[in-house]
Amino acid sequence: MKKYFICLLLIVTMVISLSVFSSCLPTNQQGSTNQDSGDANNPSDNDNGDNNNESVDVEQYIPVTMNSEAVVKIVSPYSKSKQVNDALNGFKNAFLNENIQFTDSYRTDNLPSSYEIIIGDGVDACEKYYIDPYVLGGGGYAIRVIDNKIIIAGGDDEALAYAINLFVDKLIDLSDPANAVVDRSTDIYKPKTYSIKGISVAGVDLSKYTIVCDTRNEDLLSCANDLHDVLYNNAGYWLNVKNDSNTPKIIIQLTDDAGYDGFRMTVRGGDLIIECAYPMLMLDCMAQLIEDNFAIGEERTIAFTEGNDYTQHISTITYCTYGGAVGDGIADDFDAIKETHFRANITGQTVVGDPGKTFNMGQHNETIKIMTDTIWTGATFIIDDSDVTATGTIKDKNVFWIAPSHTGKVVSGITSLKSGQTNIGVTFDEPVLLKIYNDNVMQYIRYGGNADSGAPQQEIILVDENGNVDPSTPIMWNYDTVTAAIAYSATDKPITVTGGHFITIANSAPRRYTYYSRGIGITRSNVTIVGIIHTIEGEGDTGAPYNGFLSISNCHNVLIDSARLSGHKVYKLETDSTNSMGTYDISANSANNITWRNCSQTNSITDTSYWGIMGSNYCKNLTYDGCVFSRFDAHKGTYNATIINSEIGHQKISIIGAGTLRIENTVVNGNNIVNLRSDYGSTWQGDVIFRNVTLKNTSTPTLINAQWSNHYFGYTCYLPENITIDGITLAKGTSFYVLPNLKNDVDKNVISGVNNDNPYVLTKKIIIISNPQNYTYAVSKNMTLFGTVVLDNKS
Repeated sequence: MKKYFICLLLIVTMVISLSVFSSCLPTNQQGSTNQDSGDANNPSDNDNGDNNNESVDVEQYIPVTMNSEAVVKIVSPYSKSKQVNDALNGFKNAFLNENIQFTDSYRTDNLPSSYEIIIGDGVDACEKYYIDPYVLGGGGYAIRVIDNKIIIAGGDDEALAYAINLFVDKLIDLSDPANAVVDRSTDIYKPKTYSIKGISVAGVDLSKYTIVCDTRNEDLLSCANDLHDVLYNNAGYWLNVKNDSNTPKIIIQLTDDAGYDGFRMTVRGGDLIIECAYPMLMLDCMAQLIEDNFAIGEERTIAFTEGNDYTQHISTITYCTYGGAVGDGIADDFDAIKETHFRANITGQTVVGDPGKTFNMGQHNETIKIMTDTIWTGATFIIDDSDVTATGTIKDKNVFWIAPSHTGKVVSGITSLKSGQTNIGVTFDEPVLLKIYNDNVMQYIRYGGNADSGAPQQEIILVDENGNVDPSTPIMWNYDTVTAAIAYSATDKPITVTGGHFITIANSAPRRYTYYSRGIGITRSNVTIVGIIHTIEGEGDTGAPYNGFLSISNCHNVLIDSARLSGHKVYKLETDSTNSMGTYDISANSANNITWRNCSQTNSITDTSYWGIMGSNYCKNLTYDGCVFSRFDAHKGTYNATIINSEIGHQKISIIGAGTLRIENTVVNGNNIVNLRSDYGSTWQGDVIFRNVTLKNTSTPTLINAQWSNHYFGYTCYLPENITIDGITLAKGTSFYVLPNLKNDVDKNVISGVNNDNPYVLTKKIIIISNPQNYTYAVSKNMTLFGTVVLDNKS
């Protein structure tokens, strides 16, 4: 009974309230009675009997205010842009003089009877009160009256703010702000019109697609958002951006396989794939793709078919087009070329030296860094050293530097190392070329005309991530103390430098040991130089020597292929007319696995007025393959050397070191095949193999030349332990000696050890595999010294 009474009381109360409110609000726009249109929470329901709105036709109008009271509630998203907030505040400001305050809410109740102004998206409006902003499109808007609700929507924030302002300025009657109304017939629907009427991929409408990228990559995400916006604004497609999707996809990705030109959009397997090989250029390429494919224009539809490609040529930039180089051989193009490589080093693009152009490199106290593929084919470069003084620092700067991705890093934790040790006890993030020092021990203490006090004990070893020493670069020495260790990357991304004719106008400095660089320095691992040409002009009566036009150091795995290089004129030291200063076009220092293949000289390899073209120190695994050069040289040693399919000129194979020295299918000009350098102890600790070697001799030859001096070089000296001969051809005579005829006083010192500062370890065995010419041969003229050498004739 109590429950029945309460229900009856509520019904009576509602009837009384509705009858009072209906005197002001007759019927809605559909012609039905408005008995259900009241809102218990709406301030206008508190009728104090003072209103005079009986004249308002609520069938035609929605009241916004009554008697200086707000009737409608404003419903808008919790998060709004400044544009939308400003527009809403503009609406509210229109009623400030009447001190009218509107109720704000972030969610509609969806009741037909509730008086609400519904602003924008995200307020949980039901279907008939909801206008999809994405259907309106960017810039589209709508203002509609449905039931007792005024709905204002925009395809984007700018359009929504415009619609609110339009509503305030044009659609609401503000002649009496205390009693403002809106015509119920209001129905403005202005969706954006698009020139792109539709887009399909492999026959599927783009509306079915999702944009997919690695959203953790800010550049890729930015590209995805840009594409999303342009598809929405120009074609009306609102596509989600995700990491992955089971729907058909527009995939945006970075990949080395992005077509020859470096950027590509293609359809594969029904997906639209956008890919770029240059991360730093992805945003620029995406902007260009959008402009080329989705820009506003004449009305059209777009259909991307399977295998259809769009590409951009972004893989190269040139000195003239990008850097603004002149290329007339007169203007100084150094800065333009530097700027071009600076850009490419960031983007990863290939640099092209414009074919047919001649670039004057000027004289600058800095170096141009190269870290990407470079094509110089057809271009000429002038390096004018004629006015570069020996007293300044310009002479010490290479014009170009093929640089590593990271500089060398000092390694701690290595206190000592033993010869042959296979693991150094330190780990790395990647394989490295490790350079180790013991400053407490001096080695390579030079003897003779260029005598010196030597250099700290040092060498390079190739080490993997776990500290394992590569067998091709074993530790050669005992390091009681490691005073320093520097790790250089062995895994630099491979780059190739192709072509280019470089002309050096030689310096005319005094004839002193003031070495000039002024070439191309290479300290990056995994580099290939192909087809480069270097010629020299202007060598006069005086000049200082050069370190090397191609100077390789502190790196691993470099190939010089099909280069044409030049020997430099020999100058005598001005204070000693008997001292010819060594000067080089090729140098290698503390480098491993360096190969010169199919290379030659521009001048004669037998012309003694030009110095031997190559010099090296502290290297391992050096190779000539198919080369015609005046010399192969290792001053301060190499571990392993290979000379095959080559011809060596007047300065022959001048070498010391260890490991295996292999000479095969090669011609050597002179009376010796190998000259073990006497200034560094005439030492080779290992084996020598001669296979099909032709010697252009003028007298009875000695295959291996060596001299002994009673001098301490910082190490024990060796003649090759085993010498293998598999085919020798002589230009003159029918006989040869294998080992040298050392002086008689050497016999006494070497054998007895009397006053011997250089104990010499002698050869153990000579193996004759073949002797197709039936030459006569002997171990040496000096059998007193070499009487214990085993001669094993297998021919």
